[in-house]
Amino acid sequence: MEDQIIEAIGRFDYPPVTYDFLAGCELSFPSMIDLDHYLQDLLLSGAEDKLKDGLSGILYWGYYRTPYRDYRVAKFRTEITNAKLHPASTVVRMLDGSSLATLRDLRLPQFSQMAFVTKFRTFLDPERYCVLDSKIGKLKFLSCRLKRQRTYIPINTHNEEVYRLWVDTCGSIAARLQRKLRPVDVERSFFYLLDHNKAAIADEYLSSAA
Repeated sequence: MEDQIIEAIGRFDYPPVTYDFLAGCELSFPSMIDLDHYLQDLLLSGAEDKLKDGLSGILYWGYYRTPYRDYRVAKFRTEITNAKLHPASTVVRMLDGSSLATLRDLRLPQFSQMAFVTKFRTFLDPERYCVLDSKIGKLKFLSCRLKRQRTYIPINTHNEEVYRLWVDTCGSIAARLQRKLRPVDVERSFFYLLDHNKAAIADEYLSSAA
């Protein structure tokens, strides 16, 4: 079973792409690790314009497979203000722990629910955190624990505890596999399995490993 998880890590095929808003062109990276570092540098730069581009880049990546990607990114860039970016640029460099409620309370457009706030948290610190979005939330390990709304997973005290459990679980699996893996690498392997109609493998592994 572990061999299937390791294989899924290597086969993760969500495109490692974002957008260069200064040059006005799409950026494609050799690997997700390269994308992780690129966005992390923007988000933690301390410069408001780079934070704006980093957040926009998360949306571009997160919505990459959807027909409304460009609309979502353009809407964010129109709505975001320096009044929100200025305090955010300080807060993101001082986070302690998962801090999902802290990130939600920045009230950044489109970064208010679990899916994109955990993407934000992960790109801020890809060595320690991972994503919990609607697809990952379909795993039995999570679906039985999360308190959901019909179309989204809200950030509340209960769900933030579930998120911490998810990060710890992915981290424990990463350590057990002994391949210098990060929690996000493990999470992405489960995303791959869900994306390729192999949820049963992910659910079985989590039931035995968690």
